[in-house]
Amino acid sequence: MKISRLTKRISMGAIALVCSIGVALPASAIGPDSMKQEPKGAYVPSGTPDLSTLNSPFSMKSSMKGKGNKKNQQALGPANPSYTIDVDYNSSTHKVAGTLEVTFKNNIKNNLSELYFNLWGNAEVFKENGGGMNVSDVKVNGKNAAFEINETALHIKDLSLSKNKKATVSMDFEVSLPEQQDRFGWYGETVSMGNWFPILAVYDDEGWNVDPYYPYGESFYSLSGKFDVTVTTDKNQVIAATGEEVGKAKITGDKATHRYKAKDVRDFALEMNPNYRVISTEVNNIKVNVYYSEEHSKYAAALLESGEDSIKLFSEKFGQYPWPELDIVTMEGWFGGMEYPQLVMISLAGDRPLDWAKSVNAHEIGHQWFYGIIGNNEYDEPWLDESFASFAAALYDGELDSLQVEPTEETYYHLSSQISDFTAREDEGGIGAYYYMIYNYGSSTINDLRELLGDEVFYSAMQTYFKQQKFGISTTRDFIVSMEKSTGRDLMPFFRDHRVLLSDQE
Repeated sequence: MKISRLTKRISMGAIALVCSIGVALPASAIGPDSMKQEPKGAYVPSGTPDLSTLNSPFSMKSSMKGKGNKKNQQALGPANPSYTIDVDYNSSTHKVAGTLEVTFKNNIKNNLSELYFNLWGNAEVFKENGGGMNVSDVKVNGKNAAFEINETALHIKDLSLSKNKKATVSMDFEVSLPEQQDRFGWYGETVSMGNWFPILAVYDDEGWNVDPYYPYGESFYSLSGKFDVTVTTDKNQVIAATGEEVGKAKITGDKATHRYKAKDVRDFALEMNPNYRVISTEVNNIKVNVYYSEEHSKYAAALLESGEDSIKLFSEKFGQYPWPELDIVTMEGWFGGMEYPQLVMISLAGDRPLDWAKSVNAHEIGHQWFYGIIGNNEYDEPWLDESFASFAAALYDGELDSLQVEPTEETYYHLSSQISDFTAREDEGGIGAYYYMIYNYGSSTINDLRELLGDEVFYSAMQTYFKQQKFGISTTRDFIVSMEKSTGRDLMPFFRDHRVLLSDQE
């Protein structure tokens, strides 16, 4: 099926509308049948964010990219990050304030002279609604460190850290949550704390990764580690969080202090609402919780069912869910869904159909495998998690046979394209092309591979890929090599035919 440039311009807004409110638009509004396939679970902002300032916070130079080198997995660092975070949340001012300490191993190079952290809360879309982040009193190994902040990045400089030695960074930080229905913000009595703390940037064969915040999807990239998070807030708050709560909350007056621990996770998220009710079940010795407000009570049982079934199905097909708990939270919002390790957000503004909510839930739970367990650079290679999570949702929905999607007519859009390849052509429908290629065409491509190999060989190869990349970072090359070795087949012609090109990344 051919998609004209005009159709894609129209479809950009149509796809966003379909994603955000879950309605069916007439064929005349969105063109060819393939464009009517809603990318369920896609994160879509409520407005139309300005991408004119979508530039890297700091000018970073790559020493290796573009020279055809295989990605050097040994360069991934800083290794084994272990975070200790202690904060207070003020429900009147909607501010978070406290301390962060992270210990890691310098596996990068001798006399490491600098470190970077991502401060996602400083993105322009959050500042517009009162959001922001700031840090102070930065220390490295107990000594005051020079630093600068530029938009969504913190640069700590003038260091000399020995290779293969542990180092510790500590800082005070304050976060103002924006008033908006989003993965990061507050609305009514619901507080969403996704991407809310300074997080270590990743150093790889390209150097430090401090890509800009991408408001139409995800641009996150972090290494798995440990978290020990203490949160003090109103004692009536009901909290869902990454990890598991340690003991019972300590009550002091009208405040409660909660402590959570998590391991082998690459991020930590919280969702709070004093009116949350909770229903739970257990599957494969994993506790599944649904946190819901009264207005979303009709979705609770359906979300619990799809949570249980998704964990069971994806564990069988891809590899065992590795953590003891999963929290599913409902909230107002127009963004569809959002994933964090052990926690998924399902936004339910308007009257969403139950089947829609279950499918979006399956997509976000699919992300527990693809990005949560098997990590990737979401800015450089968004297909490695979104295409796979979309495939997982179609698998859950029993709709694999309907995944028959052609790529865009414009051949410069690849499945393996970086986000910047789409945003560079924003005026030509690049954002719509991003959703279409990465979600719809991407899931169709994964299904084409399944059909080529057959179910038994395909899922066996996927389980091998899971074991190889568990808690690590995967690249397009890693996936292709893993599938070829598992199947004993030359799959490069297949991937080239589906616009998956190693040259996009190397």
